Amino acid sequence: MNILLIDDHMLIGKSLEITLKNNSNINEFHYITDPKLAEYSVNLYKPSIILMDIHMGKYNGLELGKHLLNMFDIKLVFLSGFDLIEYQEKANEIGASAFLNKHISIELLIENLKKIYYDNKTIFPTTNNSIYHSLTSREKDILRYLSYGDKQSTIAATLNISDRTIRNHIASINEKMNTNSALASVLKAIELGIVSTKLQ
Repeated sequence: MNILLIDDHMLIGKSLEITLKNNSNINEFHYITDPKLAEYSVNLYKPSIILMDIHMGKYNGLELGKHLLNMFDIKLVFLSGFDLIEYQEKANEIGASAFLNKHISIELLIENLKKIYYDNKTIFPTTNNSIYHSLTSREKDILRYLSYGDKQSTIAATLNISDRTIRNHIASINEKMNTNSALASVLKAIELGIVSTKLQ
């Protein structure tokens, strides 16, 4: 396997480089921190698998990944600290081979890479998306603002809707998520990967 890692987080990137370069399953390993060099690097190194982050400064890894998949015959694996269902589904839609959490063990990462490379497997988290799809886009927005710690009145002003409408939306969210409070809904939404927090 020839691996190209694209990740602007030096600590994670260097750790993977040190570990994977010495692994017998990896023939070549190359690491770049600048997404602008992605296309050039694929032409130069001819990787069989690209490992890539989703959040890289002003660059959207999903959009870059889609571009690279359209340009080259490669397998693309997203490594992300954000387990959002929205990201998982978009990664699947553009034709990525896998969506893995950055906290994955090296042993499991290598096993997954072998399945992808040798067996042409696709690997995505097994999640129940029924709640995610039952929520309207407005309800997801409200959950997102609540997860940031915004007050209901602040959210109402931001979305240009009344406090009563916010309360109605939250009641609908609680019903769909089978919870009895906005806080419980937010905690469950974070657990299910429906929203993240600003601190992640």
